[in-house]
Amino acid sequence: MNGNKRFMGHKIRRDGQNKADVQRLSSGQTPHAIVLSCSDSRVPPEIVFDQKLGEIFVVRTAGESLGDNAIASIEYALEHLGPQLLIVMGHTSCGAVKAALGTLDGSDAGSPALNALVGGLHPHLKSFKGKKNSANFSVEGWSVADGVAAELLTRSAIIKKHAQSGNLKIVTALYNLSDGAVDFKPNDTKPSTTPQATKDHTSSQSH
Repeated sequence: MNGNKRFMGHKIRRDGQNKADVQRLSSGQTPHAIVLSCSDSRVPPEIVFDQKLGEIFVVRTAGESLGDNAIASIEYALEHLGPQLLIVMGHTSCGAVKAALGTLDGSDAGSPALNALVGGLHPHLKSFKGKKNSANFSVEGWSVADGVAAELLTRSAIIKKHAQSGNLKIVTALYNLSDGAVDFKPNDTKPSTTPQATKDHTSSQSH
C-alpha cells in the first residue's frame, strides 16, 4: 500500500536495484509477497507497488486466468521462498474480462487457447450474463479477482495448506487504470477515509 502511494505521488524508491542488490540476490531470493495479476502492459506489479529486485514474486496471466503453470508457480513460491502474502489483483477495463463476458453465450473467442482462457473466467462472471456492464467493468473485475482467489484454494492443496495454517494471507485488489490507485477489499485493510474510496472497496491511498 505504501509502495502504491509512492507510485501515485511520483516518489519512487531509488534503493533496491543497484549492482550490490543484484549481487546480493544472486545466491537466492526471499520475496515477502506473491502477486497474481493480469498480463496487461499497463499494470506491472513491481512498478505500481514500487517494489524492487527480489521483493515480490509475480505471476501474470490475462485476466488472472488460472492454468497449471500459474498455480504451480505460486505453489513453488510458497514451498520454497517463504512469502506470507498472496495478492490476486485485477484491474479496471480488463480486456480478458470483456472477452469472457462477450463469450458467455458460448461464442468463439478466436482460438482454442483463447477459448480455454476466457472459459476459465466464465464461472466468475456467469451472474453478469444479460446485464448491463458496470463502469469500467470494475464490478466484474472484482468478481474475477475474488473468484480466482477462491479457486486457488479449491484447486491447490498446497495453497490451501498454507492458508489454513495461518502462514498465508490471501487478499484481492483492483488496479484503477484512470489514476493508478490499487484498491483492496475492506475486510483486507483498515477502513479508508479518502474521497476516492468507494463503498465497495478501500483505497490504498489512505495507507
